[in-house]
Amino acid sequence: MAKVIGRILSLGFPLPGVQVDNYTVLSAPSFFDYDALVIDPHAAGLLIEGVLDGTLSARTFSDRPVVLHPTAADDVALADVLRRRHDETRRLLDSGGVVVAFAHPPSTHQVPGAGSLDDYWWLPSSEGLDLKPPLLVAAEGSQAHVADWAHPMAAFVSSQLANIAYRAHFDVRHAEGAALFAQSHGGAAIGVELPLGRGRLMFLPALRAWPSGEGRYTASEALQAGIRRALGAEAAGRQPLWVAKRAVPGLDQRSQAVSEAHAAAAAAQSALKAAQADEEALARYQRLLWQEGTVGLNAVVLDALRFIGFGVYDANPNELELTLGDERALIEIEGSEYPIEMAAHHRLRQRIEQAIERRGVAPRGILFVNGQRLVAPEERQHVSDSLRIASETMRYCVAPTTLL
Repeated sequence: MAKVIGRILSLGFPLPGVQVDNYTVLSAPSFFDYDALVIDPHAAGLLIEGVLDGTLSARTFSDRPVVLHPTAADDVALADVLRRRHDETRRLLDSGGVVVAFAHPPSTHQVPGAGSLDDYWWLPSSEGLDLKPPLLVAAEGSQAHVADWAHPMAAFVSSQLANIAYRAHFDVRHAEGAALFAQSHGGAAIGVELPLGRGRLMFLPALRAWPSGEGRYTASEALQAGIRRALGAEAAGRQPLWVAKRAVPGLDQRSQAVSEAHAAAAAAQSALKAAQADEEALARYQRLLWQEGTVGLNAVVLDALRFIGFGVYDANPNELELTLGDERALIEIEGSEYPIEMAAHHRLRQRIEQAIERRGVAPRGILFVNGQRLVAPEERQHVSDSLRIASETMRYCVAPTTLL
């Protein structure tokens, strides 16, 4: 069964979304009850300093006052809350969760009962990460570009290039196995994934400001989509009502077979199981109309292509290829609640250019898209104008998954 993402916890800035809970590092529920954590360490540091100097008051999720020195039975020591968050982050990562942080150079806080803590106190110390020079170095700038379009966070960085205000960079020579996905104009590493024993830890370049208006929904969706891709999860929620009006031929009859098998109960238990499997084998193709992601959309697209006669090479999900006779084509698959933007184009272009270097000839390319996936198919604009023009320039095919 495909994994569906549960919840995301956002700390330090508002992240709109049905699957997102927004709190501060002190007021949030336990971190390990979430699949992913998004945190602004700088905002968390400012909150701690506010509690330390008395300019800010804070309460836990259970509405208990956070204080430096507890004097009442209901008080909670700031040091105790911070130690608990450190353990909760470790448990979230140990269960395969994802942590996304906006990189800032750390400030140091003198916390009674805990000593000297920097803004990354919440990371598990067992991983051996030392987020200070020479690994993490202060820097300032606004020019950036995506270095690895296959990384889950590449599309989010691309959507925020005009809003980048990075405040730190990483010297990846001091973190063996680090994956670089965003660079400054001068080549500094400002978007990296650092290696962990379990789970995934990703650092994004800081933003000038969190988007407002409609822009915050677009940014939130891009960030959530990247997290889903990192987790290998499909989009949450029920399929739209209009999907049922576009039944796959033969699905009604197979659904009826399921009902008949249920009526037979114990006497027809084996027939019931067979009918359910038969129904799922066909009904899953409705995901071509509305899903996104590696599990939700990509797997069904590849099965549909096999079903209609193509050969599919999918041993590496980042290097999908299609064959028909002697013809081969590189393929990419992308779904979104909005018209598909340039991230998918850049992934395909990067692969085509690499293939030219290896083979000396330009391979064919196909981009399967499911843009505006929650809108009825006949009302969609699958791709942005910039992507349409780019595909015509590169001479590769753009094919809506709804046609499959």
